[in-house]
Amino acid sequence: MAQAESVLSALGRPAAIFALALAARLAYIAWQGATPAGAFYPDSVLFVEIALSADWWKGTADRMPLYPLFLGGLLRVFGAEAYWAPLAAQAVADAAACVAIARTAELLRPGAGRWAGPLAALNPTQIAMAGVLLGDSLFVASLAFAFLALARWWLGQGGAAAVGFWFGLALFNRAIVWPFLPVLGAAMLLAGLRRGEWRAAPIALAIVGLFAAPVFARNWMVWDAPALTAQGPMHMALWWYPLVKEAHDGTPYALTAAEVAAAFAARPGGTGGFANAATFGDLARERLATLPVSAFVKAWLAGAAINLAAPATIAVPSVMLLPRTGFYATEGAGPVEKAVNFLTRSSSAPYIAWLAAGLAIEWPIRLLALAGLFFAMRARADRAAAFFAVAWIGFILAIQGPVAGPKYRLPIEPILVVFAGGALARGPRADADSR
Repeated sequence: MAQAESVLSALGRPAAIFALALAARLAYIAWQGATPAGAFYPDSVLFVEIALSADWWKGTADRMPLYPLFLGGLLRVFGAEAYWAPLAAQAVADAAACVAIARTAELLRPGAGRWAGPLAALNPTQIAMAGVLLGDSLFVASLAFAFLALARWWLGQGGAAAVGFWFGLALFNRAIVWPFLPVLGAAMLLAGLRRGEWRAAPIALAIVGLFAAPVFARNWMVWDAPALTAQGPMHMALWWYPLVKEAHDGTPYALTAAEVAAAFAARPGGTGGFANAATFGDLARERLATLPVSAFVKAWLAGAAINLAAPATIAVPSVMLLPRTGFYATEGAGPVEKAVNFLTRSSSAPYIAWLAAGLAIEWPIRLLALAGLFFAMRARADRAAAFFAVAWIGFILAIQGPVAGPKYRLPIEPILVVFAGGALARGPRADADSR
C-alpha cells in the first residue's frame, strides 16, 4: 500500500504528469501516423487549405483565427506537408492542459490532483483529439487554464485578468464561448460581491472582449456582418434541422441534409461566408419552425446522451475506417432503435470491439465524475464550483444540441476529470470550512 501511495504521489507531480501525458500523445501520433490517413477529419482539409492560402493570416468568415494562425505558421516553418509539427505542438499543449487540470483539482480538493493528473494524462478523448489536425486540443488547453485561473481567483490566489485572458484565448479559437460569457460574468459578479469585489467580472469580460474585438471589426468592415463567424446558420440548416426532423418522423438524416443542400443551391445569391450564412439561416428558420417542441427535446436528449456516452476509441481515424455504417446513416424508428441497429447490424466485429473497449475504460471515469459532483454538492465549501461545473456541462450539451460524438464532448473533459479526481480523494469533505 505504501509503495502504491508513493507511485501515485510521484505521478501526481507536475513534471511527471506532463511527461506521462506527452509520451502517451506522441505514442498515439506515432501509431496513427502524421499523415492525412491517420490525422485528418473532414474539417482538417479546410484548415490546411486556409493555412496554406496567401491570405492565411487575415482569417476567414467561417472559422475563428487561432487555429489557422497556429497551423499556417508551423506549416510555413516546417513544410506544407509537415503535419507532424502541429501534431507535436498539440501534444505539448494538451500535456500542459493535463497539468492545469491536476492543479485545478488540487485547489478544489486537497489530494485530488494526484488522481486527476494521471487520469487526464491517460484520458482517451484528449489523446485521440490531440492526434487530429483540428483546433480542439488548443481549445481544451485554453479552457483547462481558464478553469484553473477561475479556481485561483475564487480562492483569492489569482487575479481576474488571468481568467479573462484564458477564456479570451479559448474564444479566439472557438466562438461557442461567446454565449457563455453572461454566465461567467454573473458567476464572477456574485462571488465577487460576497467579498466586496465587484470589479473582477468587468475586468475578465473586458479582456475577453479584446480577443473578440478584432474578429468583430474585420467581419463588419469586410463583410458588413458584426458577428464572430458565419458558421452557425449552416450548422443549423445542415445539422440541427435534419437531426430534429429525424427525431420527429424518422426521416434519415442524409435525406434531409441532401434536400437542404439542394434547396440552398436553388436559391440566388451566396458566394461564401456571410452571404451563404444568410441563405442557410433562412432555410434553417423556415424548416425548424415546422417541427414541434417535442422533436427538439428528443433530438437534444439523444445528442446529450451520445456525447456523454460515446467512447473516444470510435473517434480514432483507423477505427473510423473499419467496416460500418455511420450512426447518422443508420436507420431506426427512434434513438434507441437506431442505437441498437448501429450496434447489431451496422458495424463490423472489430469496430464493436473497439467500441466496447472504449466503454469499459471511459464509463467508470464518467461514474467517478458524477460521484465527485455529488460529493461537491454536499459540501458547502465546494458547492459553488459544482454549480459552475453543471452550468458549463449543461451549456456545452445544449449548444452542441443533437450533433453528437466524442469530439463534441472534449470541452467538458477537464471538468469531468477534475471531479473524478475529487471522488477518488476519499469522498466528501466536511462542511466546516466555507469560502
